[in-house]
Amino acid sequence: MTRKLLAIFAVFFFAACTPQVQRADLAVSVTADGISQNIKLPAGSTVQQALTAAGISLSQTDRVAPPAYTLLTEGMAITITRVREEFETQQVIIPFERQELHNESLPAGETRLVQAGQNGLREITIRHVFENGIEIGNSVVSENILQAATPEIVMIGVQSPFAPLTIPGKLVYLTGGNAWIMEGSTSNRRPLVTTGDLDSKVFSLSSDGKLLLFTRKSALPLDQEINTLWVVNTTAQPPTPVSLGISNVVHFAAWQPDKEYLIAYSTVEPRTTAPGWQANNDLHFLAFEDGVPDRTTDVLETNSGGIYGWWGMTFAWSPDGHSLA
Repeated sequence: MTRKLLAIFAVFFFAACTPQVQRADLAVSVTADGISQNIKLPAGSTVQQALTAAGISLSQTDRVAPPAYTLLTEGMAITITRVREEFETQQVIIPFERQELHNESLPAGETRLVQAGQNGLREITIRHVFENGIEIGNSVVSENILQAATPEIVMIGVQSPFAPLTIPGKLVYLTGGNAWIMEGSTSNRRPLVTTGDLDSKVFSLSSDGKLLLFTRKSALPLDQEINTLWVVNTTAQPPTPVSLGISNVVHFAAWQPDKEYLIAYSTVEPRTTAPGWQANNDLHFLAFEDGVPDRTTDVLETNSGGIYGWWGMTFAWSPDGHSLA
């Protein structure tokens, strides 16, 4: 019994004599909102615990240096940068553009207002970023067109004095993106197409002079559609252009000579790289019935076209319309 008591006493004695390891406190500084605090925390604490001890809360956008999970070291300086965002909505006027159409039926220098211009309206949302109350940057995050601008269209006369000349038949010509026709005399001229967007890729008159085949610039971006193929009756009053539903005609489209209203045409595919297309090297016939597009015949399917085939083939009718080179 005595030995047992001595053993227990010895255990308590050694336990009391063993030196205790105490965790030393670390002094750190915390700066936020222009105020610095000096606090002490036990070793092994993190930056987040220091913020909690200092009574500082963070928003989702605030930044802490060093990061919140960092272990504290003696003399560490903790800095909080307050970050906030503000969104501002503004309405901006879109100035209208001025478009000019040259008209040979008006005396030179004379102008006529075809369409009055009207400004448009754009709404933009701007994001402002502030750090500690100071704006450090802004950017446009959204933009909406509330009202599109209407262009001002002005017709400008370019008619010049000239001595009339006799013409044995019809003459069609292209100027300023518009198609005109003269009949019998240079003094007898009138507009056929006044859209101002004919691109001169195709401009072909039928053998009897009644139908004009032409191309117009597309309203779509060039990488989607280059142009469209149209026809207009030169004898109609007023002449009304008709779309043939054919697009991207760059190299060739023409009436068959001495035949009843048949055209041959070839197409391309738009590309963003030079020259702006990839040729299909195809060939099609489009026949007309009573001056109206009727049926299409495929002559050549899309093909590579051989060396430099990306540029594209071109074609030419023989004078009698029996062969195509």
